[in-house]
Amino acid sequence: MRCDPKVLDGLSQLRASGWRVGIVSNGMADNQLSKIERSGLGERVDACCVSGDVGFRKPDVRIFQLAADRCGLALADGGWMIGDNPEHDIADASAAISLLLDRACQE
Repeated sequence: MRCDPKVLDGLSQLRASGWRVGIVSNGMADNQLSKIERSGLGERVDACCVSGDVGFRKPDVRIFQLAADRCGLALADGGWMIGDNPEHDIADASAAISLLLDRACQE
């Protein structure tokens, strides 16, 4: 898996500007966490929540709440949710401003 260097640079710039960045992913923990690390995303985010590890899946709001908690934030305070699947990524991130984007990382 590889990630566009512009995406990695953008994440680094967001964090340097004070943004907290988290990843929420459905799937088996070992598989998803391995992809996150191999792509270079792991070192550019504050937290990861993978459904296979935490016991609930997107679009369950609890996984978004846990990601916010792990970033040291409250989901109720708002934020941005960026995803590529409107049904799973956007549906219940209710306190977040939602954006739908194409994939920037490729296997």
